[in-house]
Amino acid sequence: MAKTGIFGGAFDPVHNAHLDMAKTALDYGLGKIVFVPSGIPPHKKCNVSFIDRINMLELAVADEERFEVCTLEYELGGVNYACDVIPRLKEIYGEISYIIGGDSLIDLKKWKDPEKLIKLTAFTVFPRADRQEEFEKALEYWRGKGADITVVDKTPKTVSSTCVRYLINMDKTDDIPVKVADYIKKNGLYAKYADKAAKLKGEVLPKTYDHIARTCECALRLNFECSLGLDNDEVFLSAMLHDCAKLRCRNAHDTSKVPAASVGSEVEHQFYGAVVAKEEYGIKDERIINAIACHCTGKPAMNTLDKLIFCADMLEDARDFTGVEGLRKLIREDFEKGFKACLKRSYDYLIEKNCYIYPLTQEAVDYYK
Repeated sequence: MAKTGIFGGAFDPVHNAHLDMAKTALDYGLGKIVFVPSGIPPHKKCNVSFIDRINMLELAVADEERFEVCTLEYELGGVNYACDVIPRLKEIYGEISYIIGGDSLIDLKKWKDPEKLIKLTAFTVFPRADRQEEFEKALEYWRGKGADITVVDKTPKTVSSTCVRYLINMDKTDDIPVKVADYIKKNGLYAKYADKAAKLKGEVLPKTYDHIARTCECALRLNFECSLGLDNDEVFLSAMLHDCAKLRCRNAHDTSKVPAASVGSEVEHQFYGAVVAKEEYGIKDERIINAIACHCTGKPAMNTLDKLIFCADMLEDARDFTGVEGLRKLIREDFEKGFKACLKRSYDYLIEKNCYIYPLTQEAVDYYK
């Protein structure tokens, strides 16, 4: 009899990459996939209730006859670890294979009683293309310990649940099943900044709003992938409001609140955007205000948030200038080198096109040389 695939996680919320992984896992000898949402995850805090996560999962799997949802962890209550839950799951489903991502295999030594765990269950593992060497070492190590590991010959699309949650505020739900997106909207989930996003949408052009959403996603991803440790709310709000005054600066506006040298230039909106963010969007965090106020020009002695917004604005997914892929790769390998390369590329472009170079840009370039 075919094993049952056990797919655990917070599912906060469930997204399309989860479903794609589950569908792919069925091709590796599994009879069905059981989604097991964690009650209280040991290493993270969920943003919505367990009931909401269950309801979203039920909607997501409703049309897949070989998918089902198990509420065992809700019934058990408290914090539950895989090595404790899996014996209970085996009582219900018989032989199982635990579905995990490559990151989880790499970090398996950090789990509770991993050597006990590998004796309890087989594993179906999805590798990570950007951590292949670490993955191969972990695979060899755990197989050497006797673990039964099936490696899926497909690297899933990387979808960040963190990005999904924040982009819901901006009504960007491409990575979520339609029924789940409808449930989220109906129940007002993940809507902490929805009012600010709605105001923003009415004040910028549609193409600018789409660019802003991509910049938010890029910034949140880099914060995680580069291990920057910044507060995600700060990252999101800085990115979401970085171009909030872009359209205003093309129309009549109060120029007395921005540096005189910036008036009428391509960089004026960063200074006016900082004013608008503070006065109209209620942003009191000076780190956010400052990041908005230098996202085009850069400046000497930038902090990590400043650098992140500067780079995310330049590297978001729709940017396609020559060398952008190299910059994206470099910044993920070494954030500081990547930032300096982005600053240099921006400066070189201005020189090449014979554009106006705002004094703060020249100061930034001189400082980081």
